[in-house]
Amino acid sequence: MLNQTSSYIGGGSGSTANRSTMTIANPATDEELAEVVLADENDVNDAVAAAGAAQREWQSFSVAARANALWKFSQLLDERAEELAALDTTNTGKAIREARGEGAQLGRIARYWAGSVDKILGQQIPTTSTELTYTKREALGVVAAITPWNAPAVSTVHRIASAVACGNGVIVKPSEWSPLSSRIIAEMTVQAGMPVGLVNLIVGGGKAGHALASHPGIGGIRFTGGIETGQKIAHAAADTFKKITLELGGKSPNIVFDDADMERALRGSLWGIFANTGQICCSGSRLLVQENIAEEFVGRLTAMAEKVRVGNPFDEANHIGPLAFRRQYERVLDYIDIARNEGATIATGGGRPDGVGSAGCYVAPTILTGVEPNFRIAQEEVFGPVLSVLTFADEKEAIEIANGTVHGLATMLWTENLPRSLRISDAVEAGNVWVNTARAYGPTLPFSGFKASGVGNAMAEGAIEGCTRVKRVTVAYGEADGTPGWDDL
Repeated sequence: MLNQTSSYIGGGSGSTANRSTMTIANPATDEELAEVVLADENDVNDAVAAAGAAQREWQSFSVAARANALWKFSQLLDERAEELAALDTTNTGKAIREARGEGAQLGRIARYWAGSVDKILGQQIPTTSTELTYTKREALGVVAAITPWNAPAVSTVHRIASAVACGNGVIVKPSEWSPLSSRIIAEMTVQAGMPVGLVNLIVGGGKAGHALASHPGIGGIRFTGGIETGQKIAHAAADTFKKITLELGGKSPNIVFDDADMERALRGSLWGIFANTGQICCSGSRLLVQENIAEEFVGRLTAMAEKVRVGNPFDEANHIGPLAFRRQYERVLDYIDIARNEGATIATGGGRPDGVGSAGCYVAPTILTGVEPNFRIAQEEVFGPVLSVLTFADEKEAIEIANGTVHGLATMLWTENLPRSLRISDAVEAGNVWVNTARAYGPTLPFSGFKASGVGNAMAEGAIEGCTRVKRVTVAYGEADGTPGWDDL
């Protein structure tokens, strides 16, 4: 009998009676992994009630007690990092070497927020000599975090730690495709000393997400995922004026100039698109390479891509594993066919890699040349190991191509010319710019998107804005000031 995974509400498993279920598979083997019990609206109501009651208790904790609980949470995450990494590898196909890297960050994220609890500050604002005006940041109450399937553990920890540090109760809805590590992390918050019910887990699909986004008892929504789903969440949240943070998709340009350090740019470009099998929102999925070095650069990059080892994600020799589930696998292959029909040429990859057999959701690292900026493959997020190559003549054309999509999440730039790096950084429409590096982020660094790639900031100090509201207080203390009002009554 399959193991069963269900919601975690008020310190216990949610009801499984009369609930729909789905089966998730190990994407490396296609073997059935677990039966997932899908939450319904009643479960969402129960989770909101549990989180609201626990949040009021959490508010009564001293600042030191809250920080201590988050610190204990970080220690538990460190102790179980290997277990969580293994779960994410089993559940999503993420290469174990990458899952371990993410696991090593979990405790660090929680420690960052443990140290932030007493630094969520307001301001004192001068007005008159006999009035004191100050602002304070208050918790939203209950925050819902809808997290993606590509990085379950690290996404869950980011959203829990920042929300509870700001004084909120939390309901996490992981993807129904990858809920296993999130369930354990939610249980660990109670072991760390947080009130039972402060952190709840709703396992479900779109219906559960809509119920969270539209629930009047929730003060804020933090979502990571695709643009279309983000739009639906924003509409559902609007009726009750929730505060929303949306971290959406990307089609990030990776721009290589002819004065770049070639070896460094090759290495960063390869990792920047193929790590985690391309299932990263800010992966450099559009390679923009200057015309006069394009043939050499793309040739060498193609040769490197053919050496990327694809296979069993638990084999530490392999660089990447399978895509996370069958539907995503088929979607990526469909996009490769679309690109071919548009006129792109497959320089390498384009299907299943050799040596993996017929089971599992494996796609070889794929490089497409002859891509034009208006091709769908250059405009739409594939979320797989597929790189589109475009060329440019000069800075002006590079900027035009880079900004020529609805997305604005990240830009990677390779040049040894400092003035150029600053000009391009100013000109590109992206929330994150990485010069001579790729995908540099951590708990202390903000992360946000421009245009259709997001609203608000998901990490670091920016997350405080998404998890709190500002209250202004004015106190008059001058004895001679009197009381405002009509003086002729």
